[in-house]
Amino acid sequence: MAIDSPLKILIIEDDLSFALELEMMIKEIGYQIIGRVDHSALALEFIYTESPDLILMDIDIKGKLSGLEIGAKIQHLKIPILFITSFGDDAHYKEAQKSYMLGYMVKPIEKYSLRTAITLAIQSLMFQESTEEKVNNFYLKDFFFFKKKNIYHKIPVKEVLFFEADDKYCTAKMKNNNEFILRQTMNHLEEFLQKDLFFRIHRKYIVNLSLVDSVDVQNGKVSIQNMVLPISRINRKIFFTRVKNLG
Repeated sequence: MAIDSPLKILIIEDDLSFALELEMMIKEIGYQIIGRVDHSALALEFIYTESPDLILMDIDIKGKLSGLEIGAKIQHLKIPILFITSFGDDAHYKEAQKSYMLGYMVKPIEKYSLRTAITLAIQSLMFQESTEEKVNNFYLKDFFFFKKKNIYHKIPVKEVLFFEADDKYCTAKMKNNNEFILRQTMNHLEEFLQKDLFFRIHRKYIVNLSLVDSVDVQNGKVSIQNMVLPISRINRKIFFTRVKNLG
């Protein structure tokens, strides 16, 4: 499995012609389709076994449950949903809000509107104080989502070697030598990272403690995949304690 991969999207739609059209548009945009189902029972089974990153779901589908009822049933999974419907009315919209809805699209749908909706859905999860609960439960639990070449890629948190600050941006250095730019300050990023996995060793660096190769206590430096980073004096004592506890 690649360290980084485009978002995995599940389509739940019982109109075969539209479902195929939707699948083609998503592939053209650059995302990965992991399934296309048209029945509520099959949809639930697929969701629980495959854990999609994002669901595009029609409100009216085959089976005992509607798309809205499926959304309410899987709300605890924190999988973002873009609902699709032929009926743009307030009643359906309000019902959709009971799920983990991040968007609501009315047919017909064209590619650029779909790409914008997917982008806005992901961005709404990222480091916004108004959605802090969603950020903690979805964005930074096991994966990051970084934008690269206009599409979002899924990045396992444990594969990030360290973050490096650059003014209002941070660069994530990966185990496979890839880099991803995050439009957040280091201070803001630090608030949301898992404290048991990452530690800020310097105003410019946050390292993955599990991937540290060696620590130069005397000179205040840390080695991680052939790269040497400084440890600020103010952080050394706490950092050395954390590293010892890891051992």
